[in-house]
Amino acid sequence: MGGLRVGFVGAGMMAEAIAGGLDAAGVAKFADMSASNRTQPRLDVFASWGVTPRASNSEVAQNCDVIFISVKPYTVAQVLEEMRPVLSKDTLVVSVAAGVTIATMEAAAGPGVPVIRVMPNTPCLVGCVAAGMAAGTHCEPSHTETVSKLFNAIGKIHEVKESLLNAVTGVSGSGPAYIFQVIEAMSDGGVLAGLPRNIATDLAAQTVMGAAKMVLESGEHPAALKDKVCSPGGTTIRAVAAMEAAGVRAGMIAAVRASAERSAELGRATDEAEAKATGTGKKR
Repeated sequence: MGGLRVGFVGAGMMAEAIAGGLDAAGVAKFADMSASNRTQPRLDVFASWGVTPRASNSEVAQNCDVIFISVKPYTVAQVLEEMRPVLSKDTLVVSVAAGVTIATMEAAAGPGVPVIRVMPNTPCLVGCVAAGMAAGTHCEPSHTETVSKLFNAIGKIHEVKESLLNAVTGVSGSGPAYIFQVIEAMSDGGVLAGLPRNIATDLAAQTVMGAAKMVLESGEHPAALKDKVCSPGGTTIRAVAAMEAAGVRAGMIAAVRASAERSAELGRATDEAEAKATGTGKKR
């Protein structure tokens, strides 16, 4: 996939994570990337890596095969309408904006333009993205293949129905924040037990990474792996019992549900704002 021209409309932190991950994986190099942004400082950051800054969003579209739309959700339709004259069936639009529906984007982008919604997460910067994607009505298998290759080079991506992207947001889109809290809490526990902070944090983070690798590589159910380390009357089952008493499992389930529900709310709000702006009175 060498030489694939990738563009970023919006040069925020998610765009930075995706661009950095793709370059590090070698599937798309900074030299073949373009970016546009409302403010110059972010463009300067991308330019310092060798990404070509563009004066307008349309210039990005004219010079790229794949365009990542990484702007605020309420501006996605406006940005696509601006680029509409230069978009075509040969330009793959990939949106990472939460809540903006494929129908809204297709209406703004114009007839025949392939659109794919992706819900990634920030660990794409370190080659460990966990993402979900849903393809639009004008997408061919080659389009989903391209997006799969890009994201599988920096982690994992699963194709799902668009209606399930809110659930993806709850599990993996917001998920890193849950795990950062878990690592911080484990580190706090280590400090309480007498460990220096730096050692406690390193042990906690390494343990989370190792446990995740065991789930992914063994193919075993997490509960089975948990049972293997819980000796009768031992230290681990005592710790698991304390976690159950504290409601850790219920808290994690509630967190995923809360994030998914908020994602759905943002989607409805974006559709309503777009309908109001266009005077349609309904979702585009």
